[in-house]
Amino acid sequence: MKKFWGYATNGKFSVGCTGQTVYLYDNDDNEIGKFKDIIYAYTPMISPDGRIFVVKSTDGRLAIYSLETRSLIKKFRFSKVDGAQDDGFCFSPDGKFFINIERQKDDVHSAVSIYNTTDFLLVKQILLDEDMMLDCIEFDKAT
Repeated sequence: MKKFWGYATNGKFSVGCTGQTVYLYDNDDNEIGKFKDIIYAYTPMISPDGRIFVVKSTDGRLAIYSLETRSLIKKFRFSKVDGAQDDGFCFSPDGKFFINIERQKDDVHSAVSIYNTTDFLLVKQILLDEDMMLDCIEFDKAT
């Protein structure tokens, strides 16, 4: 298997990112997909329901793929702020929402954006007015 900057697995599928290419593998490590839809693609995550996976690029873009059809569903730019957009993201435990840390104003102000995973439209955005940067986010399963 190749060397990856970012890697995610759920036991059925694995996703690896090299920056320019996203690779999809089955549970026997057979390559079943290769995508070049966004540049600077370093971080993948598979949804809890195993339906989709998301790849975040450091230039402020998201690419959403179907694991069922092994194809790109949607890609979009979530921010035009220069600088690395490599902060954390997560799915809600039920897979209905995707939560992403974004830099919307500048490099020292973070925003938390919540997207609906059926169409990846923005549901809510929380802009932090203080000079504060978030870099990690995790969904609290206890609440």
